Order: sequence, then structure tokens, then C-alpha cells
Amino acid sequence: MKILTVNINKGGPGKTTFAHNFAEYLAKKYRVLLMDFDDSANLTGRYTSDLAEENSITAIFDEKEVTPLTISPNLDLIGSDSGVERLKERQATKRRREYALGKWLAKNEDWLTQRYDYVIIDTENDEGILTINALIVSDVVIGIAEPSKDAAKALVALKRFVADLNDDFSAQARLYFIANRVNFSENASKDFLASLSERDDYLGYLPRRTVLGDDVAVINNPNTPKALLEQVETLFETIKTQLDKEAA
Repeated sequence: MKILTVNINKGGPGKTTFAHNFAEYLAKKYRVLLMDFDDSANLTGRYTSDLAEENSITAIFDEKEVTPLTISPNLDLIGSDSGVERLKERQATKRRREYALGKWLAKNEDWLTQRYDYVIIDTENDEGILTINALIVSDVVIGIAEPSKDAAKALVALKRFVADLNDDFSAQARLYFIANRVNFSENASKDFLASLSERDDYLGYLPRRTVLGDDVAVINNPNTPKALLEQVETLFETIKTQLDKEAA
């Protein structure tokens, strides 16, 4: 079972859009568990508006019975809801709070590995306790950012944050970057890609397209242009290859 987490400490980069579309892409051939660690619950809202406690990440951190919600034959969800904000407050008083997710994964390793090939975690735009829990159990972390100076700074900060967590918790997460909402008619996009393309941890980009943000993933959307679908599939296969390599 391979674990990938999406994060950057900046609002609006397209984390949820990426997590949603990448999970749906993997679910075409593999068994996927999608987890929503963001208290906005935007990812969860793409699938359901009625989430039971047993289907929520609060059940993991409160050490209650967890039952992933079945979305499709190859895709399950452990979602987020309004209770996650209070969950973060409760975690602040707990000892070894950074290890709660890892503890749950270890306790349930047998049935998780039998049931899932991949776990995809969407986090909040922060460096908070839930995000830390996700990052230190991950094989790969994807930093996603749109073309802007603030995004470039956020990627640098994310690299430092992941490195610090790897040192502090003896974790082995490998960080890769992708660009999102790229528009080659704008100099900001061209300059941003030029700076990223020099890095060995840069994997590719997603263009600015409205269809990418739809509730229906591009891989399942009959309105997705063929060229866009091919571009997305190529990038996602590259990311999957790196994830498989790091988790080997």
C-alpha cells in the first residue's frame, strides 16, 4: 500500500482538484482509499453531503470504529466535516499527537493492505497537526502551486517543512512539485515553469481548464477534450511511477 499526500501552505492552489482527479485516475485500475484532512471538506463534498461519523477522519483520531464510505468499486472515502475543526483543538492536548494516523495505519495494516493499493490524502493549506500526521506516514508528498511569486515561496517553505519532519520523526517522505492552472499566454506561467523545470523534483503541470475543477473527474468526464485527457494521463502516470518507486 502506497501513500501520497497533497499539501502546500497557501490557499487556492488546486490541491483538492488534483487529489480528486488523481484518485479517480488510479481507481480505474487499482484500489484506492481517498482521505480528506481539510476542515473545508471540499473533497468530501464532491461525493456526499451526508457523512456519518464512522466515515470521517474524526473517528480515526478519536480512536473509534472507522468504516470507509464506498464511492465506486475501486474507490473508498474517509471524509471530513465540520467536526474536524474541533478535532484539531482536541489533538492539541494529546501526547504523541503526531503519531495518531500512523498508529491507526499500523493497527489496521492487514486489512488496509488487503483492501487498498493506494492511499491519497488531501490536507489543509497549513502546517498543522493533521497535516503533520499525513506527511510523516507518506511515501510521496506532492506540492502543487499555481504560477505566482507567493506560490514559489510556499514551495520552498514546503520543502523545508518536509525535510524537517523527515529529520524529526525519522520519516522518509519524498517531495515532488507540480504546477497547476498554467496558461502559456501569460508570462507568469512561462516564468514559473522555467524556474521549476530546472529542478529534479519537478514532475509536470496541469493547464488552466474549467473542466479540471468539475465534480466529475476529467478521466470520467465525456466533455474532456482528448488532448487534455492525454496530458493529464501522462502526468498522472509519471506521478504514479515515482510513487511506486519511492514505496518499493
